[in-house]
Amino acid sequence: MQYYTVVGENYDDAVRKARDMYGSEIRIHSRRDYTTGGGLFSRKKQRCEIVCYLGKKGERKDIKDKEEKDISEFEKEAMTPDPSTLSPEERLNTEVYREKEINPEAEKLLDLNHISDPLRAKLLESFPRDADVPLVLSSRLLETVNFDYSKQLHPRHFVVFIGPTGSGKTTTLAKTAYLFSRTDRSVGIITLDTYRTGAFEQMAAFGNALSIPVISAGAEDELLKAIERFSWKDMIFIDTMGLSPKDKELNLKLHGLLSLLDPDRTDYVLTVSASMKEEDIMDQYSSYASFSPSSIAVTKLDETETIGNVLSFSYSVGVPITFFTDGQKVPDDIKKASGALLLEHMKGFGLNMKRFKAQLSL
Repeated sequence: MQYYTVVGENYDDAVRKARDMYGSEIRIHSRRDYTTGGGLFSRKKQRCEIVCYLGKKGERKDIKDKEEKDISEFEKEAMTPDPSTLSPEERLNTEVYREKEINPEAEKLLDLNHISDPLRAKLLESFPRDADVPLVLSSRLLETVNFDYSKQLHPRHFVVFIGPTGSGKTTTLAKTAYLFSRTDRSVGIITLDTYRTGAFEQMAAFGNALSIPVISAGAEDELLKAIERFSWKDMIFIDTMGLSPKDKELNLKLHGLLSLLDPDRTDYVLTVSASMKEEDIMDQYSSYASFSPSSIAVTKLDETETIGNVLSFSYSVGVPITFFTDGQKVPDDIKKASGALLLEHMKGFGLNMKRFKAQLSL
């Protein structure tokens, strides 16, 4: 059986649209009333969504002849549960027809920013046809994308940075450690990366420049000693080696080392390069999902024009964004994640935040 979704301003409007589109044999499967909009740039609007199907010919009398009776049957059928009760096959059929309600301009803007499902579907849900598309999408992005403001203010004792080689993990850790050291917190750094040539020397150089002590620990006993030496520190930042799904030995090594940390006092920050495609980010995420990252640090914003790929990834895995980095300068090129920065890195929204900030500084 084929199912169709129709959205109207109210129930009567949705029924009228359904009859105009599919004829008098239409039958109602379910009804859902909801409110859309109400964000930063839009007003709340009432909407009614009905899921319907075509009855067999001769099953009902012509609606034109007995309109009042048929409308009553519509209302009775609409008391069934909402579309979430549909089977997967029925929901798939419904989604095909829901595309009729999608705003083409909104789709084009999401394509331009490489925003994919499920975030894409969320942003396009019951999108008004006559809306100011950039303003509505801006509002919905600010409502939907999750930033971890709590961890920006109140991080845990251990902050472990994980991520693939080349994602900017080491420089981002140094920038973040310095950021928190400026809030009167005592900070130390431990690097577990004894595999990459020059890894410790690079971190030690950052530590010297930022006046933050750095210790190298490549074995469990060395890590325990380093933690003991830093026991009086408010925060301990831990750098890790890049992982590959094929390198099982290194994966087990890192898991063994990090198992020494108190899980209730540990945050895992995943570094994600904004210049990567979302599918590549998802492939790399498989190496780190077992650590249950609590937040994402988006790196290399200076190497891309949009961050829609990272927003889609963040929404898909349910991990909030904490920091953005946009250059190699340590400790300068790092910012706490915010809605203003998000909109600044979206293409085609007509919001030149960089120019606006430049005018404020005059």
